[in-house]
Amino acid sequence: MNSVLGEAWIVRHAAYYSDPEAGPDALLNDATEWLQYAYCSIQVLAELVHERGSVDAQRVPVMLEGIGVFIDMGMRCAALAHLRMQWEQVREDEELPVVVP
Repeated sequence: MNSVLGEAWIVRHAAYYSDPEAGPDALLNDATEWLQYAYCSIQVLAELVHERGSVDAQRVPVMLEGIGVFIDMGMRCAALAHLRMQWEQVREDEELPVVVP
């Protein structure tokens, strides 16, 4: 079993904190980066299985949880980017002058 501050603890307590001033483009770039981490991790895991024929069964769950965290971080970034795009649209709509007939 992993220690309190071992790999499993890190995976369970990972969180994404964005810059409050980050715009949708920066957040989408972050999302792309997190998803690229997940993709590369899956490739490394697949290469280990092909080379060795198997991997350490005790480490696979942590590896898969880590990949899940990368995907979750990417999804959070994309969702936050979408939210900020909508918020910017609302702010732009509020700035438009209202013409009363």
